[in-house]
Amino acid sequence: MKLSYFPQIKVIHTSDIFHGQLYIPMANWLLMVGTILIASIYNNTTSLGNAYGVCVMFVTFFDTCMVSLAAMFVWRISPFIVLFPWLIVACLDGAYLSSSLMKVPTGAWFTIALATVLAILFLIWRFGKEQQWFAEAEDRFPTSHFVSKDPDGQIRLTDRYGSTPLSITKGLGIFFDKAGETTPIVFSQFILKLTTMPAVIIFFHLRPIETPSVPAEDRYTVSRLAIPNCYRLVVRYGYNDEIITPNLANTITQQVRRYLITRACDQADPSACTPDTITNKSHTSSVQRSATSAAGESSTVDGGRYDTSLTKLEDAYSHGVIYITGKEQMRIKKSKNYFRRIVLWIFLWIRENTRAKIASLGLATEKVIEVGFLKDI
Repeated sequence: MKLSYFPQIKVIHTSDIFHGQLYIPMANWLLMVGTILIASIYNNTTSLGNAYGVCVMFVTFFDTCMVSLAAMFVWRISPFIVLFPWLIVACLDGAYLSSSLMKVPTGAWFTIALATVLAILFLIWRFGKEQQWFAEAEDRFPTSHFVSKDPDGQIRLTDRYGSTPLSITKGLGIFFDKAGETTPIVFSQFILKLTTMPAVIIFFHLRPIETPSVPAEDRYTVSRLAIPNCYRLVVRYGYNDEIITPNLANTITQQVRRYLITRACDQADPSACTPDTITNKSHTSSVQRSATSAAGESSTVDGGRYDTSLTKLEDAYSHGVIYITGKEQMRIKKSKNYFRRIVLWIFLWIRENTRAKIASLGLATEKVIEVGFLKDI
C-alpha cells in the first residue's frame, strides 16, 4: 500500500515497540475464507501438498535472488563475489522448483493461478495510480496562478481565468490538502466554479510518519501563503496518533493563532518570546497588541499586520467553520488502445469501491462540504 501497488485498507498497528507488527482485518477474513474453500475443494492431502510445495520453492528461489541483489546494491559487495554463491544456491533451488512444477496438473496449479491474479491486481493498481498522478500534476500550481490582488485590495481570479472578482464569505474554511504543496485541487476547483472564498483559509495536510507517535511540539508546521489570510498547516503524525477529532477546527485554529502570535512577538521583542509566554498569549488576543506596542513605533506596521490577521482569524472562527474536501471523479480518455481502457476501467472500479468515505471522517456532518470535480486520465 505504501508503494501504491494495492488499495488502501484498514491497518491496525498492535505494538508501540515493534513497528512492523500489524493486524489487517480484511486480510484475516480473506485468509479464513480461502482456507475453508481450499480445504473443501482439495479432496486429498497429496494435491494440497503439491500446491504448498510449489509455493515454498518459489519463495525460496525468490529469496535467493533478493538476497543477492541486496548484497550488491545495499551492502555494496562486488558482483564477482556474489555471483558464484548465488549460482550454486540458485541451481539447487531451480532443481527443486522444476521438480515441483511437474506437479502443476495435480494440484500445484492453484498456487500459480493465485499468484498470477495477485500480480495482475498489483500491476493494474500501480498503472492506474501513475495515470492518476499524471492527471493531477496538470493542476498543481502556486496560489498566484489562480488568484491575484488588485492595488485597491480586491481579490480576483488571474487573467487566464477571466479576472473575475472573488466574493468573500464570512467564516473559516479548512480545505483538506492531499499533496501538501502548491495549491490543493479542491481549492482551485472551489474558487474557479463558485468564484468565492472564505474570509480565512487553511490548507490542512496530513503527513503520516512511520513512528507510533509524534511529539506535540514537532507535530504542526504552519506557513503563510500569498493569498491574504491563507495558511497551510502540515500535521506530522504517527500511526497511533488520532488527528481527525470532533474538535479538529479548534486544534487547527490554535496552531495558526500560535503561529501569528509567534511572528508578531518576533517582530516586537524576540527576547521576550518563550514557549510559556507564547502559550499564554494564544489564549488572549489582547496580549499580542501589548507585545507590539512594547517594541515602540518602529514595529507598529509589522505588529499591526499580525494583529489584524489574528483578529480576522478569531472573527472567522467565531462566525463558523466549514471543512471542504474533494471528491475526484476520473474519466477515461477516448482512445483506440482498448487494452489501456479496460485496465483503467478495472482500476476505477476498484478505486470507487475502496476509497475512504466522507462519513468516516468523524466530523460534524453539517460542517462538511464535498466538492466534486472530473478529470480525464
